[in-house]
Amino acid sequence: MAGPPDNDLSTDVALVRRVLARELETINEYEAFARASSSPEIRDFFMHLAAEEKEHVAEAVHMLRLLDAGQEAHFTKPVVEGHFQGAIQGQPSQPSQAPAPAAPTAPAPAAPPPRNGRGAAPEPPPSLLPPQRVVYGVPAPPPSPGTQPLTVGSLRRSR
Repeated sequence: MAGPPDNDLSTDVALVRRVLARELETINEYEAFARASSSPEIRDFFMHLAAEEKEHVAEAVHMLRLLDAGQEAHFTKPVVEGHFQGAIQGQPSQPSQAPAPAAPTAPAPAAPPPRNGRGAAPEPPPSLLPPQRVVYGVPAPPPSPGTQPLTVGSLRRSR
């Protein structure tokens, strides 16, 4: 198990983990409320709320991966075949002495065609983009020339 981050972000990492835990609990609650509801409209309402919480989980995981290199290493490390087999068979899992051979991987998908006449240069992974260029883990297109960025403040109604 990796130790705590070796920088001043350890408090931020702990906060993001707390948010992640709460978002996961909230998803379970909303989905349970949806199952318990006798009204299709109320069921849809709770499933909509659960879907929004799932977006928050994805955002929290993204932040955790940016802030904690030790955690990121676990996301990039493949889970070896048979890792969960002991739990399935009702036995405690044993650390494997040697990792099982990796399953053959599928070839990488072909690069998508250039968008909007732009060159074929690939976008960097979302984790390397500045936050204002990422929308739910998907790279956002660059802003149009002459437009102001959309912010919470720009959405407020003037009185």
